Amino acid sequence: AIEAGRNRLGKSGRLVIRPSGTEPLIRVMAEGDDPQLVEAVVNEIVGILQETRSAA
Repeated sequence: AIEAGRNRLGKSGRLVIRPSGTEPLIRVMAEGDDPQLVEAVVNEIVGILQETRSAA
């Protein structure tokens, strides 16, 4: 999902997923030319992370 998100954002976009250094959570940050695409990519990854957390 992460690589697919990077591919969808293309060369003009950026996607960073990392653990927070101060809180027990994962940060999902993205930027790109198309705000709707950026939001869709972030929402997809957040959804997968939430599903994974619920299954654990």
